[in-house]
Amino acid sequence: MDVMPTAPPSSMFTSYGLKERCAAAETLSLVARILNRSRAHLHSVLSKNNSSVVEEFFRTLVDSVPDLTEHIHRTSARMLLHIDGYPDKIANAKWEVKELGIEHNGYVDLLLGEFKHYKTRLDHGGISRELQHLLLEYGVESISEVLVEGLSRVKRCTDEGRALMSLDLQVLINGLQHIVASNVRPKLQTVDTFIKAYYLPETEYVHWARSHPEFSTSQVVGLVNLVATMKGWRRKTRLETVEKIEAGP
Repeated sequence: MDVMPTAPPSSMFTSYGLKERCAAAETLSLVARILNRSRAHLHSVLSKNNSSVVEEFFRTLVDSVPDLTEHIHRTSARMLLHIDGYPDKIANAKWEVKELGIEHNGYVDLLLGEFKHYKTRLDHGGISRELQHLLLEYGVESISEVLVEGLSRVKRCTDEGRALMSLDLQVLINGLQHIVASNVRPKLQTVDTFIKAYYLPETEYVHWARSHPEFSTSQVVGLVNLVATMKGWRRKTRLETVEKIEAGP
């Protein structure tokens, strides 16, 4: 029986260091903005021989600050959203069903419970509303990644099971939309794309894999192995398809 995850007491919110990490990211951004405004001045006070040194400094350090701050915020989201174990929960759900009912899988409710606790942690994290909204969006993206990883590990699945995946996704989207102000559907589009790939002709998977670099090689190979098993591909066809996918573009 699934048990709803329990939110940590409010006294634990500060232990995550969210406010400190966000302050560090904002400080980095501020320093970068100041340096960029001073770029022309730095060139004017240094000799022409040092011009290339200044440009190298901006190119290798200052210009990388936006990527670094994004990495800090995404890492904060992953640390606060406790869903690392969910790929296995998703993979181990019952997908070999013969009829599609109206009930979604239990992991969906658990994920929504985790996300509600995540939002509570952000609310108590001492950060701005703007940053809260940003981290909520990163949290949705993390859920999308976990869903794809979990679905890629499924070993057996009927057509009805694949339809159940779509039902789970829709229920999850509806639930997240009650928590997040922005439209969450585009951020979960990759999950829908992955589910629908189950229905491709066997000759299309190599091209599909090359057209969708957002999925890892192991995820696509997991999908192909599942489809090959459930649709009775010849062993030679499966091996050749996997080999071409693993070889890359």
